[in-house]
Amino acid sequence: MVLMSLCDSTFKNKIENTSEYPKLMKRLDSLGLLSIINKLVYTGSTNDYDVRHNKATALLNLMNLHQEKFQSIQDFRDQYLAMKKVCDVLDLRIGRCESDARAMLKKKIVMNPMDAQLNKAMDKVEEELHTIIFMYKTDRHKYGNILDQMENDVLQKKDPFPKSVSEASTLMEGWKGKSNNHYVNKYNEANDGIAFSTDGKIGQ
Repeated sequence: MVLMSLCDSTFKNKIENTSEYPKLMKRLDSLGLLSIINKLVYTGSTNDYDVRHNKATALLNLMNLHQEKFQSIQDFRDQYLAMKKVCDVLDLRIGRCESDARAMLKKKIVMNPMDAQLNKAMDKVEEELHTIIFMYKTDRHKYGNILDQMENDVLQKKDPFPKSVSEASTLMEGWKGKSNNHYVNKYNEANDGIAFSTDGKIGQ
């Protein structure tokens, strides 16, 4: 499962030692696995510092996640969404901003939203934020042109970004633009300390 690949070796061992693990793997039950992760974070430790450490680790894993050089956009989408689910289960919800949700509803002339309306708007705001984050974590050599165009659209007060991670993945998969060779992909390329000057000479 993708979820297991996102856990460190210590946490994997804890998950694999639970009695539920074999059945969950046999059924490929990702929701059941998320439930185990949640239980281990909150009850599998002896003190609150372990809980905070586990939460911090999950959040760092999401922040440090970037598309690898030969990884397909679909695989990266699945990996990102799996890591997001882990954070959601641990109540690490990025982007659930009530003021942004109220501003969105205000544009629809909803001045005094009910709780259900506000929660739905916050879900939408959160999803749109994750979509933008996901797109910036993709391989800039492949998809830098898309982001350049969208940034230019934002300067013109347009709203160019897709509204979900799945929509963004589909857009990027079908994009017909050329790859961007001028980008230095600091996440996907090993940094050997060598830079190339414009006259073709190698500088240290």
